Formats: sequence, structure tokens, C-alpha cells
Amino acid sequence: MLSDMHLWSTIRHALFVEHLSKRAACKRFGLNFRTIRKIAANSVPCSYERSTPEITVISPFLSHIEGYLTADKSQPRKQRHTCKRIYERLRDEQGYTGSYRTVCLTVSELREQAKTLYIPLSHPPGQAQFDFGFADAVIGGVRQKIAYASLSLPYSNVRYVQAFERECTETFQESLIRFFRFLGGVPRLISFDNSKVQVAKIVGGRGKSPTEGLLQLESHYLFQHHFCRVRQPQEKGHVENAVNYLRSNFMVPVPDFPSLAALNEHFEQRCRATFAETSAMQEKSIGELFAEEQPSLLPLPDTDFEACRIENRQANTLALVRFDKNDYSVPAEHAYKPFTVVGSVDTVKFLVGGEVVAVHHRDWCTKQTHYNPIHYLAIAERRPNGLDFGAPFVSWDLPPAYDVLRRRLETQAGKQGKREYIRILRLLERFPLEQLTSGIERALASNTTAYEGVRLYVECAATVPVELFSLDGRPLLQQVKLPEPDIQVYSILLENNSYEETRNEANGAFETPFTAVETAEFRAGMRGDGVSLCEGEHRPSGLPAPIIRTGTLGAGSTGGGAAFESSEVPQSENIGELRLQESTVGEQDVGQPVDERGIHRAQGINHPDRTTRNGQDTSGDGIGNCSMPDGKEGKVLPGERSDHATVGSEGRTTTDTIEEKFSLDGSLDTR
Repeated sequence: MLSDMHLWSTIRHALFVEHLSKRAACKRFGLNFRTIRKIAANSVPCSYERSTPEITVISPFLSHIEGYLTADKSQPRKQRHTCKRIYERLRDEQGYTGSYRTVCLTVSELREQAKTLYIPLSHPPGQAQFDFGFADAVIGGVRQKIAYASLSLPYSNVRYVQAFERECTETFQESLIRFFRFLGGVPRLISFDNSKVQVAKIVGGRGKSPTEGLLQLESHYLFQHHFCRVRQPQEKGHVENAVNYLRSNFMVPVPDFPSLAALNEHFEQRCRATFAETSAMQEKSIGELFAEEQPSLLPLPDTDFEACRIENRQANTLALVRFDKNDYSVPAEHAYKPFTVVGSVDTVKFLVGGEVVAVHHRDWCTKQTHYNPIHYLAIAERRPNGLDFGAPFVSWDLPPAYDVLRRRLETQAGKQGKREYIRILRLLERFPLEQLTSGIERALASNTTAYEGVRLYVECAATVPVELFSLDGRPLLQQVKLPEPDIQVYSILLENNSYEETRNEANGAFETPFTAVETAEFRAGMRGDGVSLCEGEHRPSGLPAPIIRTGTLGAGSTGGGAAFESSEVPQSENIGELRLQESTVGEQDVGQPVDERGIHRAQGINHPDRTTRNGQDTSGDGIGNCSMPDGKEGKVLPGERSDHATVGSEGRTTTDTIEEKFSLDGSLDTR
């Protein structure tokens, strides 16, 4: 068939413009008359069409080839017929005598004809697609396979990716939450495949029942789901292409980051950078199209959804709870109890009765055991050797101050010192490690190793100063006006104090000198180990209160010490603010008894068992010792009153303030 268009046009010009006859055209151009007739009938060359189909050597075997290709659709992809295998079967089983190339051309044509045709999908604004992909990455110097969640908006071509350890309910929920934050809204409809993470039941080749994790997410963010048919990825082809695009563009070369958090931050920056690009077959950039799509998104709720998996477990005899094929420790006091385990992407929380009792970092490996040494200190207090041989304490690295404290305690008290050390370690159940370390360092600096001393230092550091109350944003409170204080009130108070002093002197009693009160306050603020409390520290109500003693006054030529009977002062809520008042006496007979407040009882009471000899009271030796009820002598102890009342030669009592020193061993040096 003539296909030269230039010759075709020249012949037609001669026939219709020059009015050359067809026979003359045959002679001029040297063509057959039938060819000239076809040129005259058609303006362009037409294709050749056979009137009957061509019969070739492969024609009798076409039905066998089609049968092989049809059976392959139900077979594994890697176990299907190749062109070579079809040629061998036709030759050996059917007696085919043709060439191998003829078989290849025939198989290629049949496969092209068997391809499925699809209808283009419409993508209105506010719809998204989701899928998981897998790739290699180097995280913290270790090469591993990661699962990355890919999400896309087909209308604007916005793509988002986040990497996780593996595909599961927690990572699925967390990836969608981060995608919603990235968009600043929630798509109205999201298409998913038929993964077990999203679909609980498949009916008729399509997911029917969503999983509980997906339903919880839908209830919180109010979007709708759409499940594609099984093995029909073209129903969410946009995200399928996005999976390959993100892997070939964001993960080549293999990403190397110290952590998954750093890798995800890098991915998010790359996704934002694509907003300046323009997609194929689009005139606007991705960012401009996304700005048009944003009004179609649902608003974000006020609170974020907590991506987690909840399971019910029980602690065993080792105070371990198993979750996701790993064991985690819990406080020993909760052994054998049922737990509610809440596993998120980063942490694993253990709850008893709705209260969180333990938190661990999530381990995505398997068959691992994670201990928190603090959980086993209660057991170690009863079994001190466990501190040296227990698995939870093997890799427990503590600051050097703890070793110093333990050596001192064990040197002083041996095994009991180790128990005391464990008791101090149990303060970690209430205070953070940094705060306890600071308290131990302060205690060691003051030569204090007792539990109570360390605890007081720690509690002192934990005291939070009172914050000022701001009236900003409180118009009603701002309207309240308080009168300014009247300074004259203090003058009246001073006058009343002067009157009280005058009245006490008239009755034969007077107030304790200020220096004596300050000395008593200093002793009241001392701890049992000889270290004074810091300014602002308070002694807890559980500690014993200081003890003062009451008794009878003695007379001496140079000032005998007052003898007191043993009597405890009622414990106050704040021992650091306890005030000890000097005993006051009036003009009474020598040897007259005194009550706990140091005030003489009514006159006229005689004590036949009390006698004076050579001007000295028989109940005291005049040097600070006093007679006890059982006849033993007792010295003034730390924390007791050491102010001495003396009786003058004329029978009128006076009070001498004695300056005291407190040494480290707890004794009082009186001068």
C-alpha cells in the first residue's frame, strides 16, 4: 500500500486540478490502475485490512496459553508461568513446533488484553488516605527496619510521614494524631486498607467492622472511615504512590539519626518544604491548594487523644508485670495484685485502682526485663544483703555521696548501718534523686548520717516558697479596699507589755530575760544529731519534743542550780517555734515547790523532807545537778533547760542568765 504522502498529494492534484485521467496518471506515475483509483477515493492513505484472519503456527495453541494465564491468577506471584515455561509445556505436552519468540509475542498480547480498566476517581477537598510502608534506617548507630505511616490529601497533594518501631494500634493512633496537628484540622473521610490494625472483620472482600482503636479515634475526632477492597490498592492510589515517593525521596540515602524523634522531626520539616512545590498537571503550588482545602477540614477538639493500648495483667512473685512480651517491675507492695497496663508509644504505665504506681520507658524489643531499683527497696530493708546481690541493684549508678554515706553508716553500726542506709534510700519513693542527693551532701557536710537528719535536710530543700496572689483578671477582688494599718496600735501594745512587767514585779515574779529565751529557742531548733535546723525548716510532728524539768528551788551562797522533776512538755505542731520560758519565782521560803511553769505555789506549804544545811539546798549540789525521785543524780541533758535560778541571802530569789554553748557531741558547756 502506498504510504508516501507527498506522492499521494501530487497524484490527487493531477487528477482533480489538472483534470488528468486515471489511465494517463498510471502512465505518468507508473502505478497500477487500482492504486490510482484508491488515491482518488481517499484523501490520506488508509490502513490495510485483511478480509480473513491470518492463520499462524501458534493459532491452534492459543486456548492452552489462555488457560495457563487464567490459572496463574489464583497462584502465588512467584510461582506463575513465565514465557519460557509456557513454551516448554507447549512443546512437550502439545507438540508445538514453532519458535520461542512467537510464544513470547503471543503471551505479551494476551496479558495486555487481560489488564483491568479503571475509572478515574474524584477527590473533593477534605478527604485523606492512609497507609503503612517499610524501609531501613540507622537509629542510634543500629541499622533496623522501621514502619513509616504515610498520609496524603489527594486534593492538594499534601503528604506527611512519621516513622515508628513497628505497625500496631499505638503507632497507628499516634500517626493520625500527629497528622491532624500538622494539618491544623481533621479530614472528614479517611480511606484505609484492610490491615488488622484498622479492620476487625472482613465481609465480601471489604472491611466491615473497624477495630476498637479506630472507633475510639473516630469518636474523639469525628471523622469517617472508608475501607478499600482486598488487594485493590487503586482505590487509594494517591497514598500508594506517596509511600513510594516518600521512600525514594526522603529515605535515600538510608537515614542516620540518633533517635526516632530526630528522624520524625526531619521528616516533618521535609513535608513542610514541599508546600512550595507545584504538582504535575497543576497550576498552583501545594501550599496554595492546601489553603483552599483547609476550610473543608473539621476543627481539632479541645483535648488531645491519648494513643495507647490497655490490657489487664497481674504481678508475679518477683513484682514483675508482663506487657508486649517484656517484663516491667512494679512496687513490691503491689505484688500479686491485678494491674491495668496502659502502653503508649513512649511509656508504659501501671495502674492499681485507677492510680498510677509505676511508669517505665516503652521497650519495642521482646523478652526483656526492666527493673526500677526503688520498687525493691522495701524488700531490701528486710533483707539487706539483697542490696549487693539483687538484680535490680546491679546496674544502679548513684552519685559518690551515697557511697560515702554507706561507708560511714556501716563503719558505725555494721549491718544495722546498712539497714539505715536502705531506709535513707527509700526516701527516693517520695523525693527525686537530685533532691535526695543534695540533702545527703548537706548532711555529710554537717557530720550527720542518721535517717531523721537526712530527711530534714531533704524536706527543707523541698519547701516551696509561697507565691504572691495576683489580682489581675479578678475585677471583683480589685474593688475590695482594706484600711491602712494604724501604727499607734503598736504603741498601745508596748504600753500593755510595760504594765505586765510592772505587775509581775509587784507580785514577786518577772519575765525571763530575752537571752535565755533565745538560748532555749536555739536548743529547741536542734536536731537529735547535734545539727541546728536551717532558717525556715520545721521539725515534723512525729519527732519527740524537748523535755524540761520542774522541781524545787535550792539556796546557795554563790547561786545553786534549780532542781526539776521530770515532766514532758506537750508536743507542739512546730517544734522549731517552741518557746521555753524562764522559771519565775517570788519571795518564798527556801525549798518551796515550783510547778511546770516555774511559778511558786501558795505560801504556807511546808515540806518536812526538805532541809537546808549551811545555806545550801539538800536537793541539789549547786553545780547544775539535781536529785531524781529514785535518789540518783541527773545532769542537764541536751534539749533541756539549763538556766539556773539562785536564791539570795535575804530569801528573795533572783534569776541569772547563763550563756550556753552547744558542742557537736550534744553536751552543754555552761560558764
